Amino acid sequence: MNVRTTLRLFLALLTLLACSNLSYASFEELPTGARQAGLGNSFTAIADDVYSAYYNPAGLAQLHRSEFSAYYAKLYSGLTDGSSIGRDYIAYGHPTATHGTFGFSYLSLSLADLYSESTFGFHYAQAIRERWNLGASIKVLKKSYGSDAYTQSAINSDTGASLGAPDPLFAKNGTSKTAASFDIGAQYRISKIYGLGFAILNANSPNMALSPSDTDKVSAIYKAGIARRTKDSSVDVEISERDFASAAEYRLNMGAERWIANGFGIRGGLGFGSRQYQVTSLGFSYRWQSLQFDYALIYPLTGIQGTFGTNQLSMTFRFGRKN
Repeated sequence: MNVRTTLRLFLALLTLLACSNLSYASFEELPTGARQAGLGNSFTAIADDVYSAYYNPAGLAQLHRSEFSAYYAKLYSGLTDGSSIGRDYIAYGHPTATHGTFGFSYLSLSLADLYSESTFGFHYAQAIRERWNLGASIKVLKKSYGSDAYTQSAINSDTGASLGAPDPLFAKNGTSKTAASFDIGAQYRISKIYGLGFAILNANSPNMALSPSDTDKVSAIYKAGIARRTKDSSVDVEISERDFASAAEYRLNMGAERWIANGFGIRGGLGFGSRQYQVTSLGFSYRWQSLQFDYALIYPLTGIQGTFGTNQLSMTFRFGRKN
């Protein structure tokens, strides 16, 4: 088995881990932020904190103070093969009095030393005439394959003999690829408690394949949602389409949260969609002055077996003068 075949098998495994269905592309959208994960990954219309940078950049216009957040998730704990896929995310949003909100973010996904993805994001949002929020993001995407004995000395799949040289794919194209991607988003305030959200993520669908003759496009994602939000509760329902090379996929995600006494919050969510995409989630939060701690558990109802689900943790700090 040569390295190219090995990597294809590895990406097939990553397909199951990341998507719980039959499709996979680089930089697959996954729940990011424990609050957002607990809401069933439905956040397009609510988007009101620094994680808007990931879901709908228009939501950054709702920040009244600067926010910094850090997040960690270990995907699908308890797999019998010992796989350990981790995701990390940090984001900062800075609202100004008259020039909108600026932000940046960094996201990484890694499987030991075999494979990694990283995303640097730069974001901007502006409130327009009280009812509209508009936003956009520029992202720099990079994926890398690790170096080991197999990548340095490929094996002939027919004879099993070592070629004594790196795999031709890596020798010709290197072990990493970088490209730019773009997001745009909008929110519309219907009334004091109802609002709409729209977002297009990875609008240009960059090709992340190492070889120019191959195709590994980041799927464009189109989202639309409606939210009901009060001082103590939020509900978000949204639909989305993902354009994969083989076919488009559709999802329905919904979530609700309730803030109770003494800074505690609880939430839950569901997701359904094409190719047996079915997930459920629950989570809770604790606010203490300017700090907020969030936890969520996402559990796949179909696909992967023998897992304890995905545990997600995030911490957010709000500071500075309100705008």
